[in-house]
Amino acid sequence: MLEVRLRHRFRDFDLDVTLKTSGPVLGVFGASGSGKTTLLHAVAGLLRPQRAHVAVGGGVAWSRPAGSWPPPERRRLALVTQDPLLFPHRSVRGNLAFAPGAARRLEGAAGRRVLEVLRIEPLLDRGVETLSGGERQRAALARALLSEPQLLLLDEPTSALDAELSREVLGLLLQVRQELRVPMVLVTHRGPELLAIADDCAVLEAGRVVAQGAPVEVLSRPRALGVANLVGVDNLLRLPVTGHDEAGGVTLLGLGSGLSLAAPLCSVAPGSAVDVGFYADEILLCLETPKGLSARNALPCQVASLDAVGHEVLATLSVGERTLRARLTPAAVAELGLTRGVRAVAVVKTAAVHLLGGS
Repeated sequence: MLEVRLRHRFRDFDLDVTLKTSGPVLGVFGASGSGKTTLLHAVAGLLRPQRAHVAVGGGVAWSRPAGSWPPPERRRLALVTQDPLLFPHRSVRGNLAFAPGAARRLEGAAGRRVLEVLRIEPLLDRGVETLSGGERQRAALARALLSEPQLLLLDEPTSALDAELSREVLGLLLQVRQELRVPMVLVTHRGPELLAIADDCAVLEAGRVVAQGAPVEVLSRPRALGVANLVGVDNLLRLPVTGHDEAGGVTLLGLGSGLSLAAPLCSVAPGSAVDVGFYADEILLCLETPKGLSARNALPCQVASLDAVGHEVLATLSVGERTLRARLTPAAVAELGLTRGVRAVAVVKTAAVHLLGGS
């Protein structure tokens, strides 16, 4: 889908990126100032790097200093930013009309499908000033998709929205991926967004790619990558489905050594694998199995390590054949007498386990 080699020196920042992905959704992840937006602007043609090679879809390639470096409007790429950048004096229909070829496409099946997926039809005759934040972002996505781009570039499209609207826009992007099948590059500093939508993940630090791979694998090493504060020190696991308890409302996932993790009921067939995630502070540690507990997961474990992280302690736990991480206060560690090798019980609520995808 996308191959990029870029080098550009600013006064106080160097961008030096080499990456190749087959997508269809590449997530670009990193802290503020890591070069995420600069990379996206270079691919879009808004920046003219000193040295560059960009290939999209295996056929279209641009390069500098030798070769062609066409302007943005000739690249068949669509960029959606944090600000929807809608014309305030035009209706939604008038804004959509600015997408190249939009007037013609809106009369055809492909254009109507875009409106249907993004639920734009009821908004067409409304003024921009009457739209909510989520509706504005939907209009911006529709305008981008009506240009029939080879690649959709998304620069933190949910960062200016509250949690509820962010989930709405993310859900729409998932629909765009599944139903319209448009390849995307999603720039974000939110780990859960990558886990929900991306197939491939590149982590940037100081203008360079420091890791690339499946999001569930890359983001499971947040401390090593220096992005633990962004990821939230999640537990990210790919686990086999061992069975379903429909009456109990749970799906059982294998942890090895005869242990199972109860997750919210899903329809993935037994024997298939699913990606799940839950926060380290969702784990409670006990020295023995508690009684009369509503949480479905009380997992025997052994403390593998204890690391001080700021004013907290990150406990690494061996559970079956897997490793989990729990965040504790120093006081809790002292009261429980936790040290390396101590056996305990990890308690996790079923509702805290989030299903992120399956295969």
